[in-house]
Amino acid sequence: MDVPAGNGGSSTRLDGRRPEGAATQSLVDEVYHQLLARVVRGELSGGTELKSTLLAEQLGVSRTPVVQALSRLIADGIVTQRLNMRAVVRPGAENWLVEIHELRLLVEPAAAARAALNITPEAIAALERAGVDVAPESDAKWTERARQFDFQLHRTLADHCDNLPLRGAIYKCWQYKGLSYELGADDVQALLRGYEEHMSIVAAVKARDAQTAAAAMELHLRHASSYRPEKRIV
Repeated sequence: MDVPAGNGGSSTRLDGRRPEGAATQSLVDEVYHQLLARVVRGELSGGTELKSTLLAEQLGVSRTPVVQALSRLIADGIVTQRLNMRAVVRPGAENWLVEIHELRLLVEPAAAARAALNITPEAIAALERAGVDVAPESDAKWTERARQFDFQLHRTLADHCDNLPLRGAIYKCWQYKGLSYELGADDVQALLRGYEEHMSIVAAVKARDAQTAAAAMELHLRHASSYRPEKRIV
């Protein structure tokens, strides 16, 4: 399999139309996430050879987006490939989401502490408004809004940690959060606890209390890993 260079993410032009190739890239993203989901579920276990033509047939797509998705999986370290050899799932790759969460435990408390010292009043106000808007169980779409607030809070703190490599590492981790939501069903009680913990983090950041912000973030992340019913989904 020839693996070309490729990166993720679709884009839109200023006139609102997708540029040429954007639809194809969106398909690559979809194939990438489908393959990663199969790895995390254990359907493609460590050591499994990945034949692009067979995967394309199984997914109902052409071979091109599969090859590009495999290229991204190789770049991420989920799949490995030696010269002139077929791509293979890396042993232990089924724990990818768990290990991403472990990485978040290392970096996000530090980001929360730094954000408490650097975040703007406008950003704090935006988080507080978002927290009010996502008041627990306010309507049938509360679950989706709670997830959106989850993204907003963590990425806002990353944006204000005043450290570009740290921000980049957190953004990379959060690329996989949508897959976590897709594969692991949240129960209402877990979302409620998560919401309360999010608001505690916002309060600590607003108070400019770096130590408490870091501790609240670490507690939140440790609790999050215990909320999931699937051991490999965090």
